[in-house]
Amino acid sequence: MINETSTTSSPMAFALKLLGLRSHSRQELERKLLKKGYTTESIEPTLEKLTKRGVLNDRIFGMELIRSKSRQRPAGKIRMRAELRKRGISDEIIEQLLKEYHSEELCMRAAEKKIGSLHGATETDRKQKLEVFLHNRGFEWPEIQAALRHFF
Repeated sequence: MINETSTTSSPMAFALKLLGLRSHSRQELERKLLKKGYTTESIEPTLEKLTKRGVLNDRIFGMELIRSKSRQRPAGKIRMRAELRKRGISDEIIEQLLKEYHSEELCMRAAEKKIGSLHGATETDRKQKLEVFLHNRGFEWPEIQAALRHFF
């Protein structure tokens, strides 16, 4: 299944174009190259070259993704693990990255931001809404409990 685009440009050119737009994990890049119509035989050497040159690095990609997501919408380790897996990062790298991930601080920050929008409800309702909010953001129960104790 080779389409017109892949016969006129190399998988390396297309990969570099994608990497110029944003970082990708190895699996993400492979998926996009396959979708574009390149063969596995042409993709593998491309990915190897990019990895050897340091352009394609799942650990660095994971660190960048965590940093970016934490700034936009603080999330817990559960949510972050799921996001990294979805992007094709290996479990070994995920565990290394999450050892350095301080979601306790992010949980407090997310709770503090959310508390402001919980006006008018009873304290019990506000507490329950905050608990659900933090749980949905992927924070673990001990972090949620600490935030609830802090704010209530």
